[in-house]
Amino acid sequence: MQIEQQIQFLEWDSDFFGLRIARVTINQLTAEIMAAVSAACREQQIDCLYFLVAPEDSATIRQAEEQGFHLVDIRVTLERQITANPGTWKSEAPAVRLANVADIPALRLIAAANHRDSRFYHDGGFSSERCDELYATWIEKSCKGYADAVLVVDCGEGAVGYLSCHLQDNGTGQIGLVGVSSSCQGQGLGRHLLNESLRWFMAAGTSRIQVVTQGRNLGAQRLYQKTGFLTSSLQLWYHKWFRTDGRGIETGAPK
Repeated sequence: MQIEQQIQFLEWDSDFFGLRIARVTINQLTAEIMAAVSAACREQQIDCLYFLVAPEDSATIRQAEEQGFHLVDIRVTLERQITANPGTWKSEAPAVRLANVADIPALRLIAAANHRDSRFYHDGGFSSERCDELYATWIEKSCKGYADAVLVVDCGEGAVGYLSCHLQDNGTGQIGLVGVSSSCQGQGLGRHLLNESLRWFMAAGTSRIQVVTQGRNLGAQRLYQKTGFLTSSLQLWYHKWFRTDGRGIETGAPK
């Protein structure tokens, strides 16, 4: 096995955080492979390495933790089929429409405050300010073409919530970012956006929809489950930092 081929350098993450960030592309690792991956990352001057593993793979998890990886998130994937005629689903005010350029400033503010359950905030090595900007940038890029559509809920004075839609090459629909302004939460707007997204996906010709959320985000899980989604998989996100002190001893994530 060519270890270097199993380490994917993440250009966007690296540019955004101003670090060298990579991901292990395989998720079953022996002690020898894990040590070789760490050695290759040191040689490539990687600052932070992402690793995704199945929770039942206790042998790999033990090896990862012995090699200095730390758990940052539980990745929960949910999915559902669209079998009903979307025209029969209940539609309620306020209106849901496609986002436009004028919505971006408001959406950025919502995104900067809505995703603090994510692994980046809980890693300890990324500043909260950069994490806020990560999601603000993410929704802006989504509105500018990264997503196939961004739906927004508009209460009459502009967008107060969003949901991004992606069409995968395998015909599956993928829900990306979902967020509602803190001043409008608890009003059912997230569920309303989800129902409208199912209409959008069906009109786009796909009937199988997936969404990913965090294990610590119980509110999002309940929302998806109430809208007909069922959990299809769980995975664990681990990160490893390769920062060193002046003696070359690894010190983990920067403080």
